[in-house]
Amino acid sequence: MRSSSFLKFLFLFALTALGVPFIGAELLARAGGGGGHGGGSHGGGSHGGGHSGGGFSGGGHSSGGGFSGYDTSSGGSGFTGFPPFITAIILLVILFSVFRLILFIHEASITTYSSMARHKKNSFEKVAGAKAFFATNPDFDQSGFLLKVRKAFIEVQFAWSEQNTSRMRRFITDGVYQRFNTQFRMMKLLQQTNPISNINIADIWVDRIERDGQYEIMHVGIQASMDDRFECALNHELDEEGFDDFVEFWSFIRKRGGAKKDLYDSIKCPNCGAPLPENMGEVCKCTYCNATLNSGEFDWVLSEITQKDDYHRDDLFSEKSGNLEAKVRDMVSVYGDFSVQLVEDKASNAYMQMMTAEAMHDPSLMRRFVSDELFQTLAPKYERNQEIFNRLFLNKVTLIGAEKKDNKNLLMFSILCSLQRVAVTNNRVELLDPEMMTKEEVMFLTRDAQAGAGKGSIYQHNCPACGGPVKNTLDLKCSYCGSLLNSTANDWVVSALMSRREFADYYGANKGGFTAKVDPALLDKLYSLKDYALNNIMIVVAADGALDDKERAFLVEVANKWGFKSADIEPLFKMAASGRLSIRMPEDQEMRKSVYNLMEKAATADENITPQEQGILNWVKETYLDKKT
Repeated sequence: MRSSSFLKFLFLFALTALGVPFIGAELLARAGGGGGHGGGSHGGGSHGGGHSGGGFSGGGHSSGGGFSGYDTSSGGSGFTGFPPFITAIILLVILFSVFRLILFIHEASITTYSSMARHKKNSFEKVAGAKAFFATNPDFDQSGFLLKVRKAFIEVQFAWSEQNTSRMRRFITDGVYQRFNTQFRMMKLLQQTNPISNINIADIWVDRIERDGQYEIMHVGIQASMDDRFECALNHELDEEGFDDFVEFWSFIRKRGGAKKDLYDSIKCPNCGAPLPENMGEVCKCTYCNATLNSGEFDWVLSEITQKDDYHRDDLFSEKSGNLEAKVRDMVSVYGDFSVQLVEDKASNAYMQMMTAEAMHDPSLMRRFVSDELFQTLAPKYERNQEIFNRLFLNKVTLIGAEKKDNKNLLMFSILCSLQRVAVTNNRVELLDPEMMTKEEVMFLTRDAQAGAGKGSIYQHNCPACGGPVKNTLDLKCSYCGSLLNSTANDWVVSALMSRREFADYYGANKGGFTAKVDPALLDKLYSLKDYALNNIMIVVAADGALDDKERAFLVEVANKWGFKSADIEPLFKMAASGRLSIRMPEDQEMRKSVYNLMEKAATADENITPQEQGILNWVKETYLDKKT
């Protein structure tokens, strides 16, 4: 029962005890039993029905259920044998104590995972931002939009199975494309396939609508399931086969006032009508009129795919970051058509180019997107690197700060990714990490403060200075005007990549000069200690693929103690077993020790630590406690 419903119940019960027995009993019968919302589901049905009869056990009102021992025929006292004034005092004490307890539980349970549990689906008209959206889009076709989302979801799954982006390229941003392209390159290098079948979409709903500069963003929830088979030709011990049931949030962006065309069912250019090339690759343009198809000018374009836990983490960030985005828009208004979502997409694109360069041991792959100074710092490290990514998922890119320095504008982004490293020895893949881990870094994008609007973008294979096409991704100079492509004069260029700790030091030394900022300490607070622990405990328990009775009892005990719902244990376990959870650790070393101790306790819950569980514990201790990553 919800806290507010429970308080109402106690209030009505108090009315009855305080000498209003008829009204109180009647309202109690409605609130605690008898069918409908109160009786069928919460009071007298599955939730309360297990207590034989109604709202609580043994109700004197046998049909509706009231409260144990209550007699509706007495008309005198609330509890049989007690005078009304004594009953009233007892009830007031109880009410006060319960109210304080509820407030304590409520405050203690505001975490990312409890936010996930509380998430509700609203009708489209009631979602956040709908009113403002309908004011400027009165003829919006919701059904048609949701059909496009469904089409996008199916095409993305086929693209993943086939390791080929051609079917979806025209309606995904460059940053989303690069996420897939990087992972496909890793999979081909490691001779991996991940065929998906039996795709079932259970539900699609609009969660919220945002206005971002000249753009609108639809955040859409998708609940789906599928059979998921992973195969690795270089080491079949890594093969996996299972059933995946999940919720993701997909974000679609469109420019306000743009042409309303169709990128989903049409294979013709929305600008000139010419047939589109079958495989556009990195350059998403019409070969006839040179129109950029995925700019948001013509149709809704997929700009983000976020897992459920990271999506709600971002909700908490938005609540605490205030008007950061508004301040940034004012700061960079000189660039013309600015969008936070699209500059985050550029950060996403650049980061994945850098990860590709690191995994392929080829720094030239990132040359165009990074400053000369950063390239000189990272190139030797990337050339020496011997690790490849078995898994590399970009979870979330979030703008967290802005600064004006030396006549340049700097934007800072939190980059949250999940990865698992492997090494290839004698044509065989060997895991370096037994599980995926989450890594958070901070990327700086820099642009001249008075640059103005560029004529193109290095992220869309146009020269920012003249707009000419850039054919070779390794070119550093425009073949038309000769300008440097990685110049901050006309586009955003990566100028720094820091660990969370390095950024905290930078913030401490420069926070007075920030135009807009979020204290780095806030990033840790978006996940509570309970979130970190519950997430990692699930991974340990799921290591052997089975959840026995003792482990289940331990998890239920932990969930109840921390204010989570025990009903959420099974879904979280499935997420861990299917590889949708990765090891997460806070920056604070003492918090890390606490999380590790709870993981160790979980592993011993069934009095038998399996080799898989011990392996995870050893790896976490070495990675996060001994090395202090």
